[in-house]
Amino acid sequence: MEEEPTEKTGLDGEAVRQLLQGAVLKGFDPHALLRDAAIDPAVYGNARGAIDGQALVRLIRRIQFALDDVYLGFFAQGCRLALEAERLLSFLHCATLGEALRVSIRFTDAMSADVGPGITEEHGSGLQHICKYQTIPGVNRDILVWIRFVWIYQFFSWLIGRPLVLRGLSIRGPRPVQENGFDRFALFRCPVQFDAPVDALSYDWDDLAVRLVHSSIKEYDDYYASEPDWFDIPDRGPTWRERTQQVLIDFQRAGLWSAPVEVVAARLRTRPRRLRQDLSLEGECFQDMRTRLRGELAAAYLLASDLPITEIGLTVGFSEPGSFSRHFYAWAGMTPSAYRTEYMADAAKVGAATVLLKDRRIA
Repeated sequence: MEEEPTEKTGLDGEAVRQLLQGAVLKGFDPHALLRDAAIDPAVYGNARGAIDGQALVRLIRRIQFALDDVYLGFFAQGCRLALEAERLLSFLHCATLGEALRVSIRFTDAMSADVGPGITEEHGSGLQHICKYQTIPGVNRDILVWIRFVWIYQFFSWLIGRPLVLRGLSIRGPRPVQENGFDRFALFRCPVQFDAPVDALSYDWDDLAVRLVHSSIKEYDDYYASEPDWFDIPDRGPTWRERTQQVLIDFQRAGLWSAPVEVVAARLRTRPRRLRQDLSLEGECFQDMRTRLRGELAAAYLLASDLPITEIGLTVGFSEPGSFSRHFYAWAGMTPSAYRTEYMADAAKVGAATVLLKDRRIA
């Protein structure tokens, strides 16, 4: 039975269209591919339509099989499914996730110059897995980064028998915004830095030391064919990052822009030192989070409202225009006026700002 395309939450039809761009460039009918994946073709390009996590798996598999290309036709040189099977075989018999990651990266680097993976240590706290995707003209690179990171996260979670606890993601592109409010990065359950210098996943050393619980291609094929829900978020309860962020937003709405860690910790019924430690384990810093939330709201007002800059500064708690400009420059790397001029014509950033402002506008 085909997925209904309207009034649903999930990955919207515009993202579905972008995922099919490589196939379209190779002459495939996107509507036929959607029908083959048991998805209503009406969702194609429809910002109000959406597909769920299982439909996404069906769609990705259908494109991969149709093109015989793991990378969905987004690279000049694709990766045939037989070669992908060889890559999986190269590390499925590794002892730990860390060993499997290193072997996988070496194999991928040898077979394709378009992927360009690499790893760097993060001051002893974890490992950063960088992906330098070189896509062809006519496709949306950001959607490829997202779907590849979804696959990496879901596959490695399956390999160790539990969800990965990522320290964070770095994304070169802007924060994607959908009309239905669906956050396609929520499934990673970690801090995400958008407009970053590189595309990367940051792993925790504890995860890298975990032994693999699966070791055969058949097990993987069975898993993939079972249509797992890639949007399913295990019920682990809200993270410390999520809880702290919500408290800070509540305080900001009440006009307390620099809530001390002691006040936030008391609201969360924990101790300040413990809160800092718990946030650190999730790859977050209390002061950075507080500053970022304030900066994000100021930036949203700059792009999604016509308020004068002085009034925006007052709205987000700065009594002096000079103080607002200095703090904003420290956060964004440019003055408020330069930021407004630079990004006012950027539809993606304005869209993201509009959604954020609607959610967090100060009364």
